[in-house]
Amino acid sequence: MEWAQIPIVQGGAVAVLLAALWLVLRGQLVPRSTLEDVRADRDARIAEANADAEAWRQLYVSECEAHQTTRQAHAEEVRAALLASTEGAAVAAALLTEIRERQIEAGR
Repeated sequence: MEWAQIPIVQGGAVAVLLAALWLVLRGQLVPRSTLEDVRADRDARIAEANADAEAWRQLYVSECEAHQTTRQAHAEEVRAALLASTEGAAVAAALLTEIRERQIEAGR
């Protein structure tokens, strides 16, 4: 009796065949072309996501630059206002000093 004629071996071959058929029916065992299509689609979506992320990064960088420009302009505006206020205070102090000196001279 040859070993391939044993019913257990024949049953094993049938079991392997049924297991392969079961995997095909469940979609876990697919042809190579299907797998390559799925991989190509995945790679295309990854490339698209990377391009989208790069576009968003560029937008973020340009927004940061614009915000920095706005901050600098605001700081210069505040600095100019403070400088004008300081000059005004100095002029007012000089005027008050001059008025006080004239009042003292007039009171003598």
